[in-house]
Amino acid sequence: MAQATSKAEQYMTEWVDIWNTGAYERLGDILDESATVYDPGAPDGVLEGRDEFEAHLRELRTGFPDFTIRIEAMLSEDEVVMTEWRVTATHDGEFNGIPATNREIELRGMSKTVIRDDEIVEDRVYHDFHAFLEQLGLTGE
Repeated sequence: MAQATSKAEQYMTEWVDIWNTGAYERLGDILDESATVYDPGAPDGVLEGRDEFEAHLRELRTGFPDFTIRIEAMLSEDEVVMTEWRVTATHDGEFNGIPATNREIELRGMSKTVIRDDEIVEDRVYHDFHAFLEQLGLTGE
């Protein structure tokens, strides 16, 4: 994992730890109540507010209990952190109405995270969602 050097990067490291562990009780410490998370894997591609994000993360971790993000690199300036990451997971449970396929996935992506007043106010996640579906065997390819 890349070493966090700035306060913003430390927040990003904690954010990833919450994704990896499902430590929902820590969301209030780091995610603004009205934060917006843009993620191609989310319903309609956007999650509005902490509660909606928590519901999405719970759904994700139900479908992929071993979901793990590994930070490859981080770069920050002021309140913005750019993070390159890699996700590995096994689809062992239902996710977004899709029954378990028991397939392993590996995705690479990036995030642009904005931290203001010691809370994440925006997270923009970029990854190839088609590749995700393809690895689950859901594209017919």
